[in-house]
Amino acid sequence: MAQRLKASIVGVTGYTGLEILRMLVAHPQVDIAYLTSRQNPDTPIGELYPHLAHLKLKVTDTDVETVAKKSDVVFLALPHKTAQDTVAALHGKTKIIDMSADFRLDDVATYEKYYATPHAYPELLKEAVYGAPEFYKEKIKKAQIVANPGCFALLAQLMLYPYAGLIESVDIMAVTGSSGSGKSPTEGTHHPVRSHNMKSYNINIHRHIPEIIRTAQIETKQLNFVPTSGPFTRGIFATAFIRTTSMPTKCSTEIYKDAPFVRICKEVALANVVGSNFCDIVYTMVDENHFIAQGVLDNLVKGAAGCAVQNMNLMFGLEETLGLSVLTPVYP
Repeated sequence: MAQRLKASIVGVTGYTGLEILRMLVAHPQVDIAYLTSRQNPDTPIGELYPHLAHLKLKVTDTDVETVAKKSDVVFLALPHKTAQDTVAALHGKTKIIDMSADFRLDDVATYEKYYATPHAYPELLKEAVYGAPEFYKEKIKKAQIVANPGCFALLAQLMLYPYAGLIESVDIMAVTGSSGSGKSPTEGTHHPVRSHNMKSYNINIHRHIPEIIRTAQIETKQLNFVPTSGPFTRGIFATAFIRTTSMPTKCSTEIYKDAPFVRICKEVALANVVGSNFCDIVYTMVDENHFIAQGVLDNLVKGAAGCAVQNMNLMFGLEETLGLSVLTPVYP
């Protein structure tokens, strides 16, 4: 059996950090080294989150250099912009899986356009590997820094990839649950408002667009993207109307034959994936140049923490599905 990994989570108290912790404590090859938070130092995790009272783990404000020395891998569950300095401080000292958007794009100008802030470490953008296992598995295996995809972005990319290079235009509407807005409620994201409402936002300017168009091999003008807040907590349900220049030469089942968490289905439903690392997709042919794709995933699992653990497995030569295949969907 391979040596057990020591993993740490920097920024553990947000939804993504907590979901990574849920994945790691169930992983047969992982021990927790550090759980850190500047807001809640020296606090048992069970005092902050009673559902974790059975875990004898403490949240600290340990400096990242100390964390790096005792960790084989560090997961960064920090906000965009904040993660830049931490990645730079950890670089070369341990392996890093960054959940923010700070290292997803390899073009500084595009990053600064969509995130409205300068990038302090453009030299590290070339070293980071985009953490979509279905497309970059071999690169992830060799990576020191993995930039986990955005949840909207990963679902859209998985849906469009069979048509990459053939797309004339595509219209996507994607409905996401309230957990995608993070732990801190705002006027527009607080669940009491969302629970009986639907509202679109950031139409055609959403920050995940550069990730989507890169994999789909299209330009921004070829995509209409309508992100929408849905009246549920977890998951994303997306529909894409795709116009192509020609028929794809490979079917989706063949394309994803080595993707253990992508399931090509006859129909999709959020209830079939929530709590799991699966992404379910259905393709409908309208005619030889028109297709409809629908896809679902859990934004906190396959769209975030589960994908990150999948990347960790690849980085350390473990079975890609280890610790994840046991996470069957929560149904009903």
